[in-house]
Amino acid sequence: MINVKEFFKKRNYYFFVKVKIFLLAFINNKITIRKIYNLLICNLSYLLRSTNSGKAPVIVSVDLWNECNENCVFCRDASGNIYDLNPKSNNYIPKLKLDLIHYKNVVDAFYKDSLMIIPYVNGEPLMYKGIYQAIDYTSNRKLLSLIASNGILLNENNSKKLIEAGLDFLKVHISGFTNKIHQIQHRKGNVDLILKNLKQFMNLKKIYKSNTIVMLDYILYEHNKHELDMARNFAKENNLMFNIRPGNPKNMEDTEGKQRDTFFNSKKPCDWPWKALTLNNNRDMCPCCEFAIWSRPSPYGKINEDTNLQNMWFGEDVKNFRNNHIQNGRTQIDICKNCDRQGIGFKF
Repeated sequence: MINVKEFFKKRNYYFFVKVKIFLLAFINNKITIRKIYNLLICNLSYLLRSTNSGKAPVIVSVDLWNECNENCVFCRDASGNIYDLNPKSNNYIPKLKLDLIHYKNVVDAFYKDSLMIIPYVNGEPLMYKGIYQAIDYTSNRKLLSLIASNGILLNENNSKKLIEAGLDFLKVHISGFTNKIHQIQHRKGNVDLILKNLKQFMNLKKIYKSNTIVMLDYILYEHNKHELDMARNFAKENNLMFNIRPGNPKNMEDTEGKQRDTFFNSKKPCDWPWKALTLNNNRDMCPCCEFAIWSRPSPYGKINEDTNLQNMWFGEDVKNFRNNHIQNGRTQIDICKNCDRQGIGFKF
């Protein structure tokens, strides 16, 4: 039987997923010399500890809406209220929708140099009615697009619209292969429906000759490790990529405990400020996706429709945040102190 703690001595970096996405970008003509150059400059700037970076972030996440229909135990209470990770707050994170114009402005500002736009952060992306328009806009600008869904709304109609919009990568998570186990973590989840929808999506993908990469993401805990092989076999039978990642034991500490015991050097600067941006649904431009569940204002400030996003990326607020990381690592920034996230990627 698999030992969960031993399995996750190192964080999951989705290495093979990133390789496949990069290859897909070449196939779909979404990789240019300019984008590769920007990627190299962003990485080099981080390694040299410069307060400057490339012309654009490598990846931009946009939180279009933080509503969700699964009510995960670690993320929300039983009524669906979103927990605030700021220990100085006794409130919940407000649920807000972002106007699609701000998403399009982000795409327009960075499409020549960035690799990927991720139109979700902390909710179920298929609940946002404009998600298909957002993905289509991204595709037309030759940017990679990715969403992570719980799969409940991945019905035939929505699947067709995702494929027609040109979605590059779809990640669907489960934390069990039966509803009894899956719903321990996802209160309103329906794994039977999710698996049915995934089968249907793969059939449509074949019919429409789509290049969309589809991955089944198994969130591993002690309570669901006995169903892991069933999920793995399902993925194999339906030509899905299969991935295992550690779960968040928040509010399940009595049964799960800590999953990673490795030492993390908090004095080392995080690479996200050099390579990524997140636009929150309240129009805060943020260093990373963790700010979406942190009630204090972002150090980068709030944007408007006429904000020059490229100037903001080169601005003093961003440089000051990088410099704080250069001088102190994560030790002097409350939201960064206990975060061990390394390497840019999607949040979950």
